[in-house]
Amino acid sequence: MKKQFIILFTLLTFSISAWAQKEYKVSKSSGRLNLNVNGAVVEGYNGNEIVFNIVNGKEEPVDERAKGLKPLSGSGFTDNTGLGLDVSVNGQDINVNSVVKEQSGILQIKVPQNVKISFTNNSTLYSSELLLRDLKNEIEVSATHNKIKLENNSGPMNIKAIYGSVDASFTNEVKGPISIISVYGLVDISMPVSTKANIELGTSYGKLFAAEDFKIAVDKNRAQNKNQNDRGRTNVTGFEGTDRTKNITDNAATTVSGANIETVTLRRSDNAGENIKGTVNGGGVDLIFKSNYNNVYLRQK
Repeated sequence: MKKQFIILFTLLTFSISAWAQKEYKVSKSSGRLNLNVNGAVVEGYNGNEIVFNIVNGKEEPVDERAKGLKPLSGSGFTDNTGLGLDVSVNGQDINVNSVVKEQSGILQIKVPQNVKISFTNNSTLYSSELLLRDLKNEIEVSATHNKIKLENNSGPMNIKAIYGSVDASFTNEVKGPISIISVYGLVDISMPVSTKANIELGTSYGKLFAAEDFKIAVDKNRAQNKNQNDRGRTNVTGFEGTDRTKNITDNAATTVSGANIETVTLRRSDNAGENIKGTVNGGGVDLIFKSNYNNVYLRQK
């Protein structure tokens, strides 16, 4: 009986391990990886193949009645990877689409450093975390509900989120321009205080926070002119199908200040929030960090 249990346990362990290690590879070391999936962990590495696998997934039970039949999906795509994904190559574009509505397990993708990343997920029902790390080429993200994490990526980047928060951690190797904007989620940025940057921080209905060691030389004239030009309305744009305009009537003055940040008085409309534009360490890479309805945090790495 004990021997039978050991054999059964070994077979079960092997089956789970085999499913977890299942891979699909594309021989591409450059081009653009277009991801239309619920979420993923995308990691840059020094290689010449794009490697897909599913971790922590559960193998679907075999449907004996379906033998000899082809699975169909309302997505219009066909699983040609064994991972619930449709992967196709069209010139320099590598297109990845989910065949199933909800992925079993976590989709992990290893990407050569010369590959550009484009992620899109406008689903209101099926969204999981998106983690992008150790990437050295262009990144473009347009997401509705995904929580987004960026770790040690070089840029350039254009990140747009509607309901999800964005957490980003940068190194000294960062290249611009970098734009990170969330409509309803918070934006939390960590970067070295030695970063040389032209920086813009903004929120319409939240607050701005910065670590004490950041010394932002605020452009007073540009800040004042921008708020005077925007007086009477605040626009939230930049998302397909999203254009929200708030009419504002009260033009009260407000003071924007922070630890070791030069104080500057800005003209604003009621609930028009805070906007700071200036330089860090004399200027350099272009950085934009904004949240329309939540807070923006700039912390020292």
